[in-house]
Amino acid sequence: MVERREGLRSRRRRARDEDADEPTYPAHWEADIALRDGSAAHLRPILPTDAEALQDFHQRQSEHSRYLRFFAPMPKLSRRDLERFTHVDHHDRVAFVVLLGTDIVAVGRYDRTEPDSAEVAFNVSDSRQGTGLASVLLEHLAAAARERGINRFTAEVLPQNTKMIKVFTETGFDIERMYDDGVVMVSFRIDPTARSLAVMAEREHRAESQAMERLLHPGSVLLIGVSSRADSAGGRFLTALESSGYEGTVHLISRDALELRGHRTWAKVSDAPGTVDLAVIALRPEACLAAIEECAEIGVRSIVIPTEGFSDSDRGRRLQRELVARARRHGMRLLGPGSLGFLRTGEDAIGLSLAPRMPRPGPVALAGQSSALSAMLLAGADSRGTGIHEFVGVGNRADVSLNDTLQHWEDDENVRVIGLALESMGNPRKFTRIARRLTRSTPLIVLRPPGSESHLPPGHDVRTTTLPRRALDQVLESAGVVQTGGVDHLLDVVDAIGRQGLPLGRRVGLLSNTAALGASLRGAAGQAGLEVVAENRSVPLSPDPRLIQRAFTSMAALGAVDMVIAGVIDPQSADVVEVLRQMSIVARHSEVVLLVCLVTTDDRFHEVRRAVREDDSLPPVHATPFSVVRAGAGMLGAALRPEADDDEPAQREDLDRAAARDLVEELLADLGEPAPAGASVELTLEQITALLDAYGIELLTTRRFRDVEEALEQAAAIGYPVALKSTDPVLRHRADLGGVRLGIPDAVQLRHAIEGMRRDLSYSSAPLEVQAMAPAGVPMVVRSVEDPSLGPVLSLSVAGDATDLLDDIAYAIPPFSERAASRLVDTPATSVKLRGTRGLPPADRAALADLVVRIGLLAEDLPEVASLELYPVLVAQHGTTVVGARATLAPPPNRTDGARRALSGPPGA
Repeated sequence: MVERREGLRSRRRRARDEDADEPTYPAHWEADIALRDGSAAHLRPILPTDAEALQDFHQRQSEHSRYLRFFAPMPKLSRRDLERFTHVDHHDRVAFVVLLGTDIVAVGRYDRTEPDSAEVAFNVSDSRQGTGLASVLLEHLAAAARERGINRFTAEVLPQNTKMIKVFTETGFDIERMYDDGVVMVSFRIDPTARSLAVMAEREHRAESQAMERLLHPGSVLLIGVSSRADSAGGRFLTALESSGYEGTVHLISRDALELRGHRTWAKVSDAPGTVDLAVIALRPEACLAAIEECAEIGVRSIVIPTEGFSDSDRGRRLQRELVARARRHGMRLLGPGSLGFLRTGEDAIGLSLAPRMPRPGPVALAGQSSALSAMLLAGADSRGTGIHEFVGVGNRADVSLNDTLQHWEDDENVRVIGLALESMGNPRKFTRIARRLTRSTPLIVLRPPGSESHLPPGHDVRTTTLPRRALDQVLESAGVVQTGGVDHLLDVVDAIGRQGLPLGRRVGLLSNTAALGASLRGAAGQAGLEVVAENRSVPLSPDPRLIQRAFTSMAALGAVDMVIAGVIDPQSADVVEVLRQMSIVARHSEVVLLVCLVTTDDRFHEVRRAVREDDSLPPVHATPFSVVRAGAGMLGAALRPEADDDEPAQREDLDRAAARDLVEELLADLGEPAPAGASVELTLEQITALLDAYGIELLTTRRFRDVEEALEQAAAIGYPVALKSTDPVLRHRADLGGVRLGIPDAVQLRHAIEGMRRDLSYSSAPLEVQAMAPAGVPMVVRSVEDPSLGPVLSLSVAGDATDLLDDIAYAIPPFSERAASRLVDTPATSVKLRGTRGLPPADRAALADLVVRIGLLAEDLPEVASLELYPVLVAQHGTTVVGARATLAPPPNRTDGARRALSGPPGA
């Protein structure tokens, strides 16, 4: 193994020496980054053309900062130093710069000192220290170093440089420190650990939450593009600001009026007095770019762009990317384009949206993407009287995304429940990571409209997935997300939780004043899978409201139910609103959630809904048993979120990650650097065996042969009985098609089997192979794919045509905890076969879960493994046997949620 590693390194060195004059620029290392103060910046590899900017950066630094970095005053970098610092090979010598506008504000670099080790150093602008730049640089340098085969960083730090020492010690890596000759020597492995990933996630959370705080709480607002027309976008934003009672400063930029509605206007952005926190740019797409630059000149920190039309053509999409790039280069964050804006109710109210009016205050947070869907959310919330705390419309989510809103609302104690309308997901892996953490305390209700994967709204620049829709559905479910089927469904669940909170358990009681309505409720509850523990269909249909109240009290007050769904046919003469009010009082005191299905005339129903809309102490009222049960099921789904993925990821101590990494890199090295687009490597049987063996997975002994005599030798070495198989990918597991013959007891029978198979499969030129016989068991299929959108995804199913045709396949994102792996094993409907059916003994589900954990670790560690299929995996009473395997390698993708922090979307190059 050591010789193979050294040989691989020698080949790489030769390849670099041959191309030393023109090192390949690693564009995939570029990224826009979020800083601790909520601003943004651009990070990229250094270029020779950065010499002048690097000199300016160096000379702007204080004498103290220069001394801490270079252990000497160094008032100016020499020409030789500039040449050395800016000319790197992006392999053994790597350097990153962080830019705000055209100014360098931070530099980080590593220089390889040993084959597996490099010395790292940083220099952060005095004016930007404390914003997290050094820690972000370290993450990106570590990711680049791991890609180049480096697994350890060292650094020499002066003892008085406490800030830099703190950067290292707070990374989450296992830091070793030693004091030698007046210098602190720091050394640590840069492989991601559970602690380092947790530190990164916490820093990312703080930065993105702070960015949203700056955006949503401006002390001053600049409206660009306001006209005297009442229907103009700028005019509507001004109306919203005025009607919301916003108490901050408002500046107007208009070229057709000196005064609008009592506000003085300015002709140019630069004329606006004072500081500006947030600018709304309501201009045509082409004019927005210049407005971004003008806003940057006066120090605007956040931008909202309601303008549509950035995605009508390739030119529009390029314009949108340039818009984001410019905003981030100047440290600004952008909401939109195509954003409906945002609003907040309560004491610090602000209405900065195209919504016709402010909603009622309440504990609900809502967010949507396109203006159309956002408008439907607000209209539906208004019709229900749903109390809204904050609403955000992210539009094309070219910069600020729904992930950012989740980061912000996680810390907001005013938010009881979150509702999102998702039309696309730029980083699903990150979304599920945030959701898994968020849903421990705050319910997250999500709508993904049908067809959202194949018919994205214009302007949504996302990676496409290769997996079916249900794969992401299962991934979201495992993160505790409650999915809904439409806008009404989403709002019904959100409104119910916002009014009453979550039920304390799963026990449901059904109450009705007619048997027929009770039967309808029971049927809907059964279809939704609710656990009905109490039922009363015999409440008299009477004008006396006390009968319904008493029946409800007798059911709710005994502590036997957590939710009551009441079906009421209106007796017309009763005051239904008063009945609901009294029932809601009992429900609150009994800690029971109450939902009501009211069957009455249209006028009476809307009269009751108006009362509910104005009084959030009243329970939600629905028109049909289906809708009321559906809302109840959503509430229970949020209350009983899966806990399997809350555990720490499972680990295995018998892995040889280094051997697997070396094998993968050696095989991909044959493709050249950089590898051609679409290039891949299909692994041989021996290579797959070595890869799996590194992760503690044994592949059943298999030998290919060229002729009968070689087959007999191989079978004798394996030991009879053996199996004979075709290597044709269609036939290799199909005994019904003649591609498999099992239980061959001796050499004579093997000779006859080979002759018969070659005769029967004369149309196939694929070689044949002999294989050891596996113990009998339930055949399963375990697959791993590196999806462009989701990253590594595992799937598991029972083997067979019926499973594939019915799509009874379970999906999940690694790494897995022990419970999450067991949950995946039990997810397919046909996995009931593993529990033992019709007199058969139960299979070893624990062993299959262990295999899932190991494949998950492999997929997480090696993004180069584009696909891996274990088929079949025989799960016996004791243990599992991997009978067959296929694997394909490809150049590793730039994962959307890797071990480095980066803002979503294309980098602002």
